[in-house]
Amino acid sequence: MTSRERFLAAARREKPDRVPAAPYNGNFGAALAGTPISIYNTSAARMAEAQLRAWEALGQDVVVAQSDQYYIVEGFGCVTHQPFNETPNLVKPAVETLEEIGRLRTPDPWRDGRMHVYLDAVAELRRQLGREVAIRGPGTGPFSMASYLAGGTEYFLMEIATAEAEEDRDRSRRVLDLMEISSDALIAFLLALLEAGSDVAQVGDSLASLSMISPSIYEKYVFPFERKVFAAVGPRARETGAVTLLHICGDTRRILPLMAETGADILEIDAKVDMAEARELTGGKVALMGNLEPTAVLFQGTPDLVRREAEAVMRSARALEGGFILGSGCEVVPRSPLENLRALVRAAREFRG
Repeated sequence: MTSRERFLAAARREKPDRVPAAPYNGNFGAALAGTPISIYNTSAARMAEAQLRAWEALGQDVVVAQSDQYYIVEGFGCVTHQPFNETPNLVKPAVETLEEIGRLRTPDPWRDGRMHVYLDAVAELRRQLGREVAIRGPGTGPFSMASYLAGGTEYFLMEIATAEAEEDRDRSRRVLDLMEISSDALIAFLLALLEAGSDVAQVGDSLASLSMISPSIYEKYVFPFERKVFAAVGPRARETGAVTLLHICGDTRRILPLMAETGADILEIDAKVDMAEARELTGGKVALMGNLEPTAVLFQGTPDLVRREAEAVMRSARALEGGFILGSGCEVVPRSPLENLRALVRAAREFRG
């Protein structure tokens, strides 16, 4: 099997020739290539070059064209600040209040914001790697995106809390209307990403973490829109031979059964969740991916620790039965030791149970 075939087989809950290795190493690639993040996430050529360097050094099964969360919302008019060698931060949302969201229009993925950087990077990686290696582009989740568009994250979460506490249907409706807008923007971007050659249509919804919201808020304000995105993008993904993926940070056990109903092919599981429990809670409906701890294991650990932890994860996930991809629980920390990432890849290659 090629790396791409191996990854896609596991994503479709089939049994590949071995466990695929797919750490989420976007900005790690930039650091490895010595490319400042402000250049990496504004230049498709430099992003593709950095990811090729990382692949040559690691030999993983999936390359990742990824860096930050604001490339879509900048197309709506959000203002960001870009430090020289750090990811951007939000300076000004597209509108200040939920009452203003009628001014928002879905941006063009090829012309607006920095979406074209990621689209062009994926296309360049596909040109250079052919069908040998799987390619994963980004996809900021609709809940996270909505928080950037209107008022900023603190305002957005407070509006939801107030709507629920006061049973304010008008406020709740405005939040849901904003979620429609953000999910439409993500759909447009992911369809363009598939056309560019990505093997993954991703929803990475970090703000939907249960350290930020309750399961009931997830069910009401997040789940319907993640499901909407996968319903719109899934058919095109299948036509192009790609798969869909959902990642939410943190301990997601209380919402994993719902996440398995979104329509995603893969759930990328954070390190805070045991893979055996994740498998039980999702009922075999989806492939699982993860979940080595990025800081304590991949950044601060040793190759021996990485191998031991990787083997424990694969045993817990019953990886040899198929439907599992070994990866990091969240984004790999830039400047993590190269030998630790090589140990992850090697552990996947050599795992025999």
